[in-house]
Amino acid sequence: MALLFEEDYEILASSGLEFEEDEAMRFLVIKDYPLKPGLYEYANQPIEKVDVLVVIPPNYNTSGNDMFWLYPPLTRADKKQIPAAFIFGQGDFRIYKGKEFCRWSRHFTADTWKPKIDNIQKILSRIEWALKKPDAQR
Repeated sequence: MALLFEEDYEILASSGLEFEEDEAMRFLVIKDYPLKPGLYEYANQPIEKVDVLVVIPPNYNTSGNDMFWLYPPLTRADKKQIPAAFIFGQGDFRIYKGKEFCRWSRHFTADTWKPKIDNIQKILSRIEWALKKPDAQR
């Protein structure tokens, strides 16, 4: 059974983002998600792409997502702390294809998700917003 609705797959296809699914784990993994140049590092080296894992619950479009997981984990190039973001071995991580994805939690308010109207585009927008504004909470 597919994780998403047909319109979600159309949105993903038109976005140009590469993705994979693990239906048993209910994981959607967006490969090589582009990052704002100069904002992040991994292992003290600049990084411009990251894999993003989203857990898609059954009937996902009735409620939004608060969190996603990244591989590799990111640190800020300016060395500021990223709130509610974890590194290897911390927090609520997910394993996918032998890689440890580290959690980013953003706690969006319930009124920012329109049940049965919002779709994968809203999730992609939330990821983009969170990665461009790592200090922010909504």
